[in-house]
Amino acid sequence: MGASEQAAYISSLHPGWSLAAEDMQREIDREIYKQQHQGHEGKHTIMFLIFVCVLAMLPTTVQYWRRRHLTSYRLVSIGSICLIPPYFALGNGYLRFVTVWMVYALANTYVLYLATRKPLYPRTPRRVYQWFALINKTSYAVSVGGFVLFVLCFFNVAPGMTDSESFVTGCLSIMFYGLYFGLISRDLVTLCADKMAATLGFSTGDGLPTKRLPHGVCCICGDGLGFSSEGSTGGGLLSTKEHSSEFTEPTHELDCRHEFHSTCIRGWCVIGKKDVCPFCREKVDLTAFRRNPWDRQELFYVTALEYMRFIISWQPLLLLLLTGIFWVLGLD
Repeated sequence: MGASEQAAYISSLHPGWSLAAEDMQREIDREIYKQQHQGHEGKHTIMFLIFVCVLAMLPTTVQYWRRRHLTSYRLVSIGSICLIPPYFALGNGYLRFVTVWMVYALANTYVLYLATRKPLYPRTPRRVYQWFALINKTSYAVSVGGFVLFVLCFFNVAPGMTDSESFVTGCLSIMFYGLYFGLISRDLVTLCADKMAATLGFSTGDGLPTKRLPHGVCCICGDGLGFSSEGSTGGGLLSTKEHSSEFTEPTHELDCRHEFHSTCIRGWCVIGKKDVCPFCREKVDLTAFRRNPWDRQELFYVTALEYMRFIISWQPLLLLLLTGIFWVLGLD
């Protein structure tokens, strides 16, 4: 359609209008879209009702799935979180994100290798928890920093800088990086914690230990409570007298009377997101581990991560499900 024909078409639709070429093309596209969907009001109503029903059923369905089939839930959740963002980033040419993701993936591949080795090296549990604690705190700091910068943009604290598009985009990117990699870390440490506990044999997914816990042994790292696993050179389950007293460290006893290294049990409960005893599976009061402002702010950060999980993981899967339903019903 030439320029004169576009002008005549717009004049027939809106007499007296005078539009620039770009606005004229946009108006023409809008009118064509309206003509294509004219008379589809009933179909759109059905699609909207299906969308509302699926959205309302999603939380209950996900909770049921998580409760009955935890392994498949975790695999689908962490798989979608790890693969969907880099897929879209690579398709849209966001090479910076892809590069950061690859470096992060390589580092965590090595950590996962350590956590799944048999026999498990005595220092591995502590090192795994220390690694994910570092990632968790770093991602928290990055996301908070991005949020603070975004607030500065919202109030335009520094005109000429905070109101620029590049500055706003940078703030949102920083906040996304912190939340995204924090979310992946919390899921990965859960897998590592379960695998390491099962390898030691003191704890399994169904709550039935495969061997008895000797007195004075931390079932998280497999070392005696009279020393730190950082000083251990053997394969775990070594007696206290085999180690120098310089390696001793504080211990923590749960309400169920099972005792652990303080660092190990904090790694299990705070970093590994476990609210049960590693051995007997009795519920643990997590408030006992909130000793500093970081721990008290953890609840808000975890809530933000769960919203991030919905946006990154469940929302694309929900759209894929709706697309399939619409296609089957002939509503596409």
